[in-house]
Amino acid sequence: MHLCLRTMTCLTVLIGVLVVEVTSGPIKVFDCCTTVSNVPITAPIIGYRIQRKNLPCVRAVIFETTEGHVCSHWREDWVFQKVKELEKARKATRTSPAPTTSS
Repeated sequence: MHLCLRTMTCLTVLIGVLVVEVTSGPIKVFDCCTTVSNVPITAPIIGYRIQRKNLPCVRAVIFETTEGHVCSHWREDWVFQKVKELEKARKATRTSPAPTTSS
């Protein structure tokens, strides 16, 4: 009887630890643009990413600004131009020669 009680106690503790581990893991929040704006952004834009349509998410260009993220309509002319500018700037910084040091 004593051995059975000890086994049950160990199993209870083990189950408790497993439950805590499973429930305390990282929680993924499904965060995406479900609507988009057609209004040009006035805040400085730091970067962007493309979001594909995957309901409830809509197709969008998500601009990262100094004030936060903005979901913009991918077919707007200003969005296309801003993406081209950002890509051009990114390529220019990536292809610039590395500084050389002389010893």
